Amino acid sequence: MKIIFAGTPEIGLETLKTLHASNHEISLVLTNEDKPSGRGKVISKSPVKIFAEENEIMLKQPKNLKEKELVTYLKNINADLLVVFAYGHIIPEEILEIFEKGALNVHTSLLPELRGAAPIQRAIMNGDSETGISFMKMEKGLDTGPIYSQEKIEIKENETSETLTAKMSEVSSSKILEIIDLIDKNNFRLTPQDSSNATYAPKIMKEEAKINWDESAIKIVNLINGLSPSPAAFSFLKNERINFYLAKLDQRSSLAPGEIIHISNEELLIGAKDHCVKIIELSRPGKKRQAFETFYNGSKKIFSNEKVFT
Repeated sequence: MKIIFAGTPEIGLETLKTLHASNHEISLVLTNEDKPSGRGKVISKSPVKIFAEENEIMLKQPKNLKEKELVTYLKNINADLLVVFAYGHIIPEEILEIFEKGALNVHTSLLPELRGAAPIQRAIMNGDSETGISFMKMEKGLDTGPIYSQEKIEIKENETSETLTAKMSEVSSSKILEIIDLIDKNNFRLTPQDSSNATYAPKIMKEEAKINWDESAIKIVNLINGLSPSPAAFSFLKNERINFYLAKLDQRSSLAPGEIIHISNEELLIGAKDHCVKIIELSRPGKKRQAFETFYNGSKKIFSNEKVFT
């Protein structure tokens, strides 16, 4: 089949590579516009764009998917199928209707659970033990279309969004051709979603990343791991922002929320409402994340007087 692929971040890259190496033809790649990133606000290309350019695949980065010129352009490609994985734009119904075989969306949850923009982060933040990948036929609603297939994925203890994203990428790339071949041969059965059981995973807001030490320790651990590596949960020590990337629950009792209960060159325990949070990886602003032992050896002074995170 002739396929148009729409995606932007790293998670969709292995799926695009699998499609590119297959007998199907990638006629066009759609990806987000280049955006500034990092402290220097350097304009950077998406991983999907870099791959498309390196492999001389036709590429477009439309700002507005409703432009008539774009719709006409997509129609003229005469592609059979649209494959979408973490594109970052809502696909208008006018575009969905172009493709004879429809539009396939790879969504990183077991729909109808966690519809929306941040299902990986929200699954960890919620303390879920299981999530998965849904291969869904796209329709007008937000993640409401019927399901071709689903693959369950275990969320292990101390899983982060980074490690779970890598699992999602691997599962999608290993299953995508199987799903597409079923679509190509019209040999599939669609399962409608039960919207009465729907839950939602809205976009992560910056204010959610600030740690409230009055919460339970497990909720704080899930927040830190769920927001790792970006936007990264944070707190303040001596008015300096400290970013946290990996944490574990410690059953020792807390004396006071936010108070440093124990610190050595190997271990940092911070009190929550009930138990303690053990910090494994962290960073100072603008610095690379480090294991706590390395961080402590280079930053002992910030722990010398102040003993409470706020």
